[in-house]
Amino acid sequence: MRPSHDNQFCSTWGNYHFKTFDGDYFQLPFTCNYVFASQCKGSYENFNIQLRRQEINGVVTIKKVTMRLEGVIVELADNAIKVNEKLATLPFSQAGISIKKTQSYVKIEAKLGLVILWNQQDSFWVELDAKFKNETCGLCGDFNGVPIYDEFIQADSGFSVTPEEYGTAWKVNDPVENCEENSSPEDEPCTNQVQYRLLSGPAFLSCQNLIDTDSFMRACLLDQCNCNSSSNSCLCSTISEYSRQCAHAGGTPGQWKTPELCGKTCPSNMEYKECGSPCTDTCSNPQRSQMCEDHCVDGCFCPSGTVFDDITQSGCVAVDQCSCLHNRKCSVHTCTNGQWSCMEMDCPGICSIRGGSHFSTYDGKTFTFHGDCNFVLSKESNGTFSVLGDLVKCEKSDTSSCLTAVTLLLPQQKMIVIEANGQVSYNKVQSQLPLTMGDLFFPSTFFIVIHTTYGLDLEIQLTPIVQLYIKASVSNKGKLQGLCGDFNDVEADDFRTTTGLIEGTAWTFANTWRTKTNCPDVTNILGDPCILSIDKEKYAKHWCPLLSDPNGIFARCHSKINPEVYRSCIYDTCNGENSEDSMCAAISSYVHACAAEGVFLNGWRDSMCQKYTSDCPSNSVYEYQMTSCGRTCRSLSQSDLTCGIEFTPLDGCGCAEGTYLNENRECVSASQCSCYLGDTVVHFLLSFDWYKCLCLTSCVHAFLLKTVVHPHPMVFFNCSSAKPSDLGSECQKSCQTLDVDCVSTQCVSGCVCPAGLLSDGKGGCIKEEACPCTYNGKLYESGETINVDCNKCTCKSRKWECTNDECDGTCTIYGEGHYITFDEKRFSFNGECGYVFAQDHCGNDTDGTFRILTESIPCGTSESICSTAIKTFVTFENNCAAFNGVDIPYHINTMGIYLVIEAKNGLVLIWNRRTTLLIKLNSAFKGKVCGLCGNYDGNIKNDFTRRNKEVVVDPLQFGNSWRVSPTCPMTDTPKNPCSLYSHRQAWALKHCSIINSEVFSTCHSKVDPQSYYDACVSDTCACNTGGDCECFCAAVAAYAAACNEAGACVKWRTPTICPLFCDFYNPDGECEWHYEPCGKPCMKTCRNPSGVCYNKIPPLEGTYNTACECPYMQYFSFLTIIEKQSTTTTHISPTPTVTTEAVTTILTFTTLRPSTTSIPTGSTTVTGEPTTTTVIPKTTTPPIDCYVCKWSDWINNHYPDQFPDGKEYETIDKITNPELSLCTEPLKIECRAKQYTDLPLDQLGQNVTCSPTDGLICYNKDQEIPPICFDYEIRVRCCTYTCVTSTPSTTSPTTTGVPTTTSVTTPPTTPATTVTTTTTPPTTPEVTTAPPTTPATTVTTTTTPPTTPEATTGPPTTPATTVTTTTTPPTTPEVTTGPPTTPATTVTTTTTPPTTPEVTTGPPTTPATTGSTTTTLPTTPEVTTA
Repeated sequence: MRPSHDNQFCSTWGNYHFKTFDGDYFQLPFTCNYVFASQCKGSYENFNIQLRRQEINGVVTIKKVTMRLEGVIVELADNAIKVNEKLATLPFSQAGISIKKTQSYVKIEAKLGLVILWNQQDSFWVELDAKFKNETCGLCGDFNGVPIYDEFIQADSGFSVTPEEYGTAWKVNDPVENCEENSSPEDEPCTNQVQYRLLSGPAFLSCQNLIDTDSFMRACLLDQCNCNSSSNSCLCSTISEYSRQCAHAGGTPGQWKTPELCGKTCPSNMEYKECGSPCTDTCSNPQRSQMCEDHCVDGCFCPSGTVFDDITQSGCVAVDQCSCLHNRKCSVHTCTNGQWSCMEMDCPGICSIRGGSHFSTYDGKTFTFHGDCNFVLSKESNGTFSVLGDLVKCEKSDTSSCLTAVTLLLPQQKMIVIEANGQVSYNKVQSQLPLTMGDLFFPSTFFIVIHTTYGLDLEIQLTPIVQLYIKASVSNKGKLQGLCGDFNDVEADDFRTTTGLIEGTAWTFANTWRTKTNCPDVTNILGDPCILSIDKEKYAKHWCPLLSDPNGIFARCHSKINPEVYRSCIYDTCNGENSEDSMCAAISSYVHACAAEGVFLNGWRDSMCQKYTSDCPSNSVYEYQMTSCGRTCRSLSQSDLTCGIEFTPLDGCGCAEGTYLNENRECVSASQCSCYLGDTVVHFLLSFDWYKCLCLTSCVHAFLLKTVVHPHPMVFFNCSSAKPSDLGSECQKSCQTLDVDCVSTQCVSGCVCPAGLLSDGKGGCIKEEACPCTYNGKLYESGETINVDCNKCTCKSRKWECTNDECDGTCTIYGEGHYITFDEKRFSFNGECGYVFAQDHCGNDTDGTFRILTESIPCGTSESICSTAIKTFVTFENNCAAFNGVDIPYHINTMGIYLVIEAKNGLVLIWNRRTTLLIKLNSAFKGKVCGLCGNYDGNIKNDFTRRNKEVVVDPLQFGNSWRVSPTCPMTDTPKNPCSLYSHRQAWALKHCSIINSEVFSTCHSKVDPQSYYDACVSDTCACNTGGDCECFCAAVAAYAAACNEAGACVKWRTPTICPLFCDFYNPDGECEWHYEPCGKPCMKTCRNPSGVCYNKIPPLEGTYNTACECPYMQYFSFLTIIEKQSTTTTHISPTPTVTTEAVTTILTFTTLRPSTTSIPTGSTTVTGEPTTTTVIPKTTTPPIDCYVCKWSDWINNHYPDQFPDGKEYETIDKITNPELSLCTEPLKIECRAKQYTDLPLDQLGQNVTCSPTDGLICYNKDQEIPPICFDYEIRVRCCTYTCVTSTPSTTSPTTTGVPTTTSVTTPPTTPATTVTTTTTPPTTPEVTTAPPTTPATTVTTTTTPPTTPEATTGPPTTPATTVTTTTTPPTTPEVTTGPPTTPATTVTTTTTPPTTPEVTTGPPTTPATTGSTTTTLPTTPEVTTA
């Protein structure tokens, strides 16, 4: 729950009552339209809220509220809500504004820093962010922390203002009205007795010292006097408001409503509570209340021990009675406590090759490459079988590849080859189907099926182009290799090669699985083929989007197969030789995947791809689930073994029921069929006795040998003189193909290496032990070492030998909601709610240690994301994070442009203060986390596990399930931003092409740029309201960061492309700060002086100081907010109740809206200057019992200015509790930064003054990098003298240290000394409300120190002295009471030592002057204080 922040809200309720931001209560009994609150003092009015009441039959309600929130108009009237003149359906979220119903209230949140609560009757609240202090106008006041003044006392004249006069200033008439504020007649004395006991009763005991009870007593009196009823019903509104404000102040109001007094009824089995969590636990999110930051509210809640059933909407149920939703294939599911308990079944793995270039592995990894060779698609590690594919460049396209043949190698040297034209060869002999006792057959003219007894089936699509689907049984798990991966349920290692390393890109991986040495290397083909043809682009974008149409025929399969996986349809349609063939092949591959899941999309060809059905052979028909079972002539004379083979239902042309396929592939009647004896066709009238089969083949080869040049030591191999079984140059082994079987269909003459040598790929020969290793397209000699993630690998005999350390997992979000999970699943989800990014509170686990929540912050009223707000729920105590009762040390550092939070248990957060966030977890968290980052178990297929443990395929269903608040609206299917804002596409394509350009060429072989390029184009198109450079820069920076971590440092920023401006932070004439594109690893900083990091943190981009290893840069336009929040835990035992401070801490990080130009960041220098406060107490110390001392609350009334000459100040005159004029002991003061409440003042690295006379003063110009003050808050300790004294006390010097700061008393030396003396008249018991007759006199003496290289202790010299005397009358009335004392004299001394390597301070040669002393130590390596 958030801490109290009473001075940040304004409210109105009941009988025209108001409370301002600054705590003034008044009544304005009129029904005119008024400005309730607006930002009137800024350069731009972010909000303007106007309110009008109405009174019907003596009941006062709010008639209408009109709000303008950053240009968006929101209207509240008659229980209806309009946004920009359109009715809004709740929950609503758009343009940075969310509206939802929470218990008895409508809650409106604007991410500009405003929250509104409306009970749809008489109560209306506005709560503002502290950044709006002293910037508001309206009935709510100026929000400057000063009551009465500026609202009801005129600042210029000092005259009082009545509420009526105050309201008139903020009245706004409608265009056709002139609302009159008729003054109410003089009220007669009220004789009604107000039920004061309600406010002072047991229900509100926790409220008495939190809010202004007296003001509510007066409001109750007014309500009772104006009440037309004899009951207490007129008090309901005011007492309800009292309860609301009590809860807002941190109290816990009890049940005060009764059926007779302000009673409330609730639906179903819910019950009314005066103080309940607004974050309701539900069946879909039973832990919602654990992440609640809002104050308790009144309303209807589920009884203790139950949750709200948001699945069936049946009211409150016990958790074990919650129901579940949906189901999925390949799992056995049991519904328990509203969550699925699933046991995975062993299902076959499917690898697909679509469009000649798009691959999907058994474990779900998808990639694209264009090859020109014979490749190993899948092979059993022991050589039982191999599937090879011929990928060649398509005839009429240089940028597309076609699958022209598929080869299956089986034991006993069996080889089956399927050509693109449907021709089948068995052991190099053309054959008719079916073959081998029915294991190879045509289920339709579109497909060929091969079934084996080795747990391998092939479904080969022939029409319109060749596509391949390989199905492997579970008996082959972990035993496979090749382009289809290893089938071990771990997607991340699918690019593992025979050398032992995992390649970074598809093309470097594919090069390792070529079967021929003389094939060209696979290279990455970048770019969008649609830009080459406008007509093809139009054609593709007309047909392909039908796959994703939520109302189309393919929608039936969306819950099983995500159509986004098949977005390659547009690419293939633009890139293929025949656009229609390519488009229909892509669509049919989706239909095939749906059929494999049991979803049949019959009718999809009714409006597209019809020509293939009309081209069926004569006497054949087209069916969506065609079968050949029992429809062949062979099946009439012997059993049809194909009927027992299970395969995916396939479409195509075939024989109609009642007709049969003969040996000429014609559909005929049964009477026209021949007979079969095994594979032999027996024609009519032939006798079986004499039938013999003789196959004579003749092959004549002519080879004309001219001049053959072959490099030494290669020799020429002539196939014309070779034996039939000899292999030619087509099977020459190389270092890269040594582990790959060669399939030779014909001997090829050419140059080969002598026996015992291998081709080195450069025209020479080499011994096997001298072969180099390959990784990411580079060759490494034997003995060379490289670092791969956290492991070190050494090349030995063409194989890599690596250490086997467990590396950290990383999850990333960047840009407009682009995610990469721990298991490397990529998806996009751009929601406007708060979401669980990652947590280890999963299922029924109550021992979790962290939650990380994220929320996208839009750019103004646009839908583009400008930054990401992060909330980290951990448990901190004594600078340690407590995990399961064990204290874990942690750091919060700034490295380059990133903020880094790391704990010693392996949790690391890396955030660029904008839209990029990384979380790194060590392997101990594997399988124990959940959220948008997945479950970190290595299996990419179950990464989309929803909160109820159901696995889905749609990222929208997955993302919406991880909303923090169920009342936040679900995200709808996103539209392509480049289609919505087509005018931005050309700009986006042009600028994002830098990712595919030579600038990043060193990275292309390490990190595939395609997904980052697509994200860049999409995000840049989406930035349609300005800030386009910011979106573009963020996307490119994300790719650069991935390259950096992969070992490719790219210096891509230029003065015109996303510059980071460092020189602003360099002193004149110096050049200390420099931009580092790849940063530095863990290093010494002032926040981490040891230079030791708990975890492996990658080098991070940013600006670094070359003079010292302290990267202190921060974004000048950004603020990093770290809020500490405590709750109270009560332990119940036989002993009295003990209340302790809990250790739950919420770290909230957010940013202001960034500008288009980037400014570098780092951490703040901590110079360690102590603040010493010396006071003058009494020489005769009375008994300690005579003093009652009390610390005030922390106050923060001023927000730091954001311009170079600005300042931050907090004055003690704003402290009202305790009353400082009653203090008889000298004040003690504590100052701290609101951002870093746990850090002592001397460790903040800022030059400030903290004294009981001046309060806190900080000037931006006095600070180092960055030149801006923190947001400070202060509190004072006031001691009241309670004993009776007969004579005033005399005074003598005594020194009192300042709590929570490092107290150092430094005697004056030769440096400059400033002395300020203030004389205050003596205090007396009399209360004085007028300014004193004798004004305060201030004497300022400035001494210029000698400029010497080293300061030593000795008698002070005689420096030049300037004395200035100023007489200043007090600006506000002063009230003083207490025992009489002598006139107090306060002396403020500021001593600044010279900036020398060492300062030694000795005893003073003159009596020390006591007073409030601020000492600024030099920024030098050592400071010695004697």
